[in-house]
Amino acid sequence: MTGEAHASEEYEARLEASEDSPLKAAGRWAAAIASATLGDAEFEARGAEVVVHSLKNDAILLRMQTSNLEEAERLIVQIRKDLEELSTAEFVEEWGQGNTGGGRHLAG
Repeated sequence: MTGEAHASEEYEARLEASEDSPLKAAGRWAAAIASATLGDAEFEARGAEVVVHSLKNDAILLRMQTSNLEEAERLIVQIRKDLEELSTAEFVEEWGQGNTGGGRHLAG
């Protein structure tokens, strides 16, 4: 980065509860119950998303669904680190163009 502002001056990352459709929410609950019955905690009944918002107008740059809170917490740490270290252009190129391994992205 050469003298440009950090992306953290324009964007912030937040952990948010997933806004699942009723069918998806029912599937998530069923998977969580089955997972708990088998002694595995991989699936949680309520999904978590990492969402990057504009500080100017709260528009969404990036929304990534995760399978559990632990995954969301790891992801948000990386995103916040990149917001602090990268310029806005570098951050958008890195995260806003699909380099997130299956996340859901929105331009904005």
